[in-house]
Amino acid sequence: MEILSFFQKQKDRNKEIIIDNTLSEYKIRTRKHLELHTKISSLAEETKCYKYWISDDVEINYSKIFQKYLDCFNHIIGIGIDKNYDNIEDITVKPNDYCLSDQFFNLFIDLNDLIISPSEDHFITLMEDFLSLGISLGYSEEQIKKALINQ
Repeated sequence: MEILSFFQKQKDRNKEIIIDNTLSEYKIRTRKHLELHTKISSLAEETKCYKYWISDDVEINYSKIFQKYLDCFNHIIGIGIDKNYDNIEDITVKPNDYCLSDQFFNLFIDLNDLIISPSEDHFITLMEDFLSLGISLGYSEEQIKKALINQ
């Protein structure tokens, strides 16, 4: 998937964010990572993939899931900008056979790897796994791109 245009779009959005200038770069970076962790957790919560008990009252709001997915995507792109990985042009999207729970765990591991040992390779892995999650959630590359362009 071509992602270069999403970096520019996110840079434009970032210009409108008012950053608390009393925070150090470290605190801002840490809070952005925590925010992404929280958003991924919220996305997992919305999918109900963590449930291991039988329940009749499970309602899944696919529209809300998609909006949360797009929000996480934009946040990941924002972290890529902060780390100067915004020259990446394409990310390979590969479907996988992991259940949703495993895919979310992999995203947490990917994010931790990026925090502990920042590298473009770790960022690419996070993007690949996140795009793969989108496919597992039932979204095509085209749906994701179109929604991101129209935001």
